[in-house]
Amino acid sequence: MRTAFFLCFAAVAFGGETVALSEFARQHGLVASRDAVSGRDILKGASTVIVAPGLASALVDGRPVTLARAVRVEDGRTVLAAEDAAKLGGLVRPGASFPTSVERSPERGEPRPAPGKKPAVAPVRKPAAPAPGRFRTIVIDPGHGGAHTGGKGARGTMEKDIVLEVSLALRDRLKAEGIRVVLTRESDRHLAPEVRDDLRRRAEFTNRVSPDLFLSIHVNWAENKGAQGFEVFYPRAGCEASAGERQAGKRVAEAVRRVFADRFDTPDRGVKEAGFYVIKNAECPAVLVELEFVSNVAGERNLRESSYRKKLADAVADAVLAEHRR
Repeated sequence: MRTAFFLCFAAVAFGGETVALSEFARQHGLVASRDAVSGRDILKGASTVIVAPGLASALVDGRPVTLARAVRVEDGRTVLAAEDAAKLGGLVRPGASFPTSVERSPERGEPRPAPGKKPAVAPVRKPAAPAPGRFRTIVIDPGHGGAHTGGKGARGTMEKDIVLEVSLALRDRLKAEGIRVVLTRESDRHLAPEVRDDLRRRAEFTNRVSPDLFLSIHVNWAENKGAQGFEVFYPRAGCEASAGERQAGKRVAEAVRRVFADRFDTPDRGVKEAGFYVIKNAECPAVLVELEFVSNVAGERNLRESSYRKKLADAVADAVLAEHRR
């Protein structure tokens, strides 16, 4: 009876095509939240339902459910196909709150160590003849990917897509200078379904490569839609890298900040120390770049332009190459 009512509601309110996730949550007594780190929408109550825009699948109480159509964002709202809303609604449990195994990760994901054996990562050999300059090998980490969409703008712009395009362009620029470049991902995929495991695998992969520099590329998101600008991070004290490697990362971060301040008409939020998992656990100089806020209207508008994304990649590349040749 509940499912039939819900389908009727969807047909009236959304032309029989889609149902807003917020309305789905209200109808089933669930509380909706959006994880800015993973980009997933999480509904909690008698059951836990997790969906991610761009994926034709969901999790209900930890069990995968195949959907007829991919979840998407319309006018800033996450929406489901009406038939998928009915399917998921029929799986939501009545009664007391059901505990979920998925936990929100802290900012940029400070994961809990997973029990058991670490995932195996194949070693990557360094080239026999290093490129001239300071950086023979660089690992670029396009943040998020796959089920972990990252921040999303009001127009549906996803962090995972922006940072992948910027990272691929950055790779091409650095490779053209004779630097060996390895990416943690080269397509829209995640390294593990859980955020904490995904982050750990990125760090482990990086340390197997043993690069001279690690660059993690992100765009920012904030509840305050007025927040705007770029900022650059290097590891705070207590990370895996040595003090010398931390200082080397700081120099690269400052070079990136200078180039961005010179080229972009957006607030300069500075260079900062941080304990983000991927840079804290990198055993080399490490930098995390927040290119812009996708949650800001002007920021999202710029990030949607391919020419602007190319400009961002060139800015990071020029800063890195300046340090490479120094």
